[in-house]
Amino acid sequence: MNRPPRSVNSGFDFTPSQTGWMATAPSALMDGPFGLQVRPPPPKRAPQHVGLSSIAEEWLASLPPRYQPLSTAQRHPHVVNRLAALWEKPLSLPDYFDELLLSDRPSRAGFSFEVLTELGDLRSLLELAMHRARQ
Repeated sequence: MNRPPRSVNSGFDFTPSQTGWMATAPSALMDGPFGLQVRPPPPKRAPQHVGLSSIAEEWLASLPPRYQPLSTAQRHPHVVNRLAALWEKPLSLPDYFDELLLSDRPSRAGFSFEVLTELGDLRSLLELAMHRARQ
């Protein structure tokens, strides 16, 4: 059986003359009124601690093993230091979790999946503890 070859695009014509689009080089996207704008550098932050504080180490050890944020401690010790310091003030922790997980800073790269999972687990642990305290 000899069939004519089927068209890959199912009859749609995507050529520039039919759709009105224009091929442009990446450098052309950078120029002009709608190009990418150069943003000023982010404000300078205070230097972050290189390692975990003694308070953070004690806090990590006090958590159930399933909730210990070890990847976060390794990759972002400043976050764990802050969590440990705020853990004694549970009413301020939801705001800090929101700041970490729902940032509106465009230059923030975001956390890895492991870190996001650990932070989500910690948030769940906190919410459970706060719920039990209310009862």
